[in-house]
Amino acid sequence: MHMRCPIWMVLTWLLWAAACTSRGGDAPAGPRFVVLGAAVARDARTGLEWTRHDDGVGLDWHKADAYCQSLTIDDARGWRLPDIEELRRLYDPTTRIPCGDATCAIDPVFTLTSPYVWSATAQGQNARTYLDFQFGTQLTPTILPRLVRRVLCVRTFSIPGPGTA
Repeated sequence: MHMRCPIWMVLTWLLWAAACTSRGGDAPAGPRFVVLGAAVARDARTGLEWTRHDDGVGLDWHKADAYCQSLTIDDARGWRLPDIEELRRLYDPTTRIPCGDATCAIDPVFTLTSPYVWSATAQGQNARTYLDFQFGTQLTPTILPRLVRRVLCVRTFSIPGPGTA
């Protein structure tokens, strides 16, 4: 005995099977961070390039800003301090890695020596915002007399055009 299924049944089953086996439109096709070398990783979601390691010692905000602006990695410049929203996007509460005497919620592609990382975000003349990667909180204290935090630098990835280096 041969049974025939109505076409709507077959189509419904095919659509269900495709939905259960395919990735959703918001699911990444691969890892979020693509390692470009020992010092740099690219965020596949935003296209931003990040330094993989903090400065290692801690800098006051003005030195942190100058550090990023003068940074050259593999002959590439254009680095800057990230704004607080860019930095916040790195916070991942599902991941914990060692960072100094604490654990930080950031992808293991990064190395932090402390959970406290500067941003470029300012709240007045002498107040700057930093992110605590241990708890995901942002704080905006006065930077005087000399508050030091770690530094991750960021830059917008761009493909050089003809005649540019």
